[in-house]
Amino acid sequence: MNLLSSASVFSFYTLISRLLGYVRDILIAVTLGASIYADAFFIAFRLPNTFRRLFAEGTFNAAFIPSYTAEKIKGNKEGKAFADEVITLLTIILLLIVLIVEIFTPYLVYLIAPGFFDSDEKFNLAVELTRVTFPFLLFISLSSFFSGILN
Repeated sequence: MNLLSSASVFSFYTLISRLLGYVRDILIAVTLGASIYADAFFIAFRLPNTFRRLFAEGTFNAAFIPSYTAEKIKGNKEGKAFADEVITLLTIILLLIVLIVEIFTPYLVYLIAPGFFDSDEKFNLAVELTRVTFPFLLFISLSSFFSGILN
């Protein structure tokens, strides 16, 4: 019975998440329409979301959680020391990545959306929006790190 209860709760919140995502997409379509602003907005989110899958949810958590658990079994001090080392290294790496991307944003936008280069307004808007959205990677990755510790 506990499995059915857990599955029901998980399914309910997944459904809510999907519905809210649908509402988000409708609001974006209503607000931005099919314009250069919508194009720039979607390109600006592509970069941080790609890195988010790598650092925040995908590879990082798959490697961190078992390693942290193994250290935590040895003792609380070992687990804390391991977590401290990982968060320090993760923060430094993410800060460097964010800094490099902020500097080289025009080149990255050109690689992702070379068609934008024909329109100065669209290209510059995509570059500026990417510079605004990319630091999201640092915060979501650190949040994922703490979530991994809780797991």
